[in-house]
Amino acid sequence: MTNKYTDEDVLHLSYEIIQLIEQNISCFNDEEAENVITSNESISFHVENDNIDRAYIEATNLKEYLIKLKNNKYK
Repeated sequence: MTNKYTDEDVLHLSYEIIQLIEQNISCFNDEEAENVITSNESISFHVENDNIDRAYIEATNLKEYLIKLKNNKYK
């Protein structure tokens, strides 16, 4: 199976996700933190199994979730 996205695409998104987490971690409640951890584990699973497209989709979803959390916390 050929992946539409590359490892570098996922790596770039991961960097953005790390930045969002670092900037906002103090604002996360326990449930939100658990959701972030679970999503990260899912991304790792897909990367390890060479399903880069699915990892990219999961990373995109996590980034959007983190942006949503950030925007809701600073309203």
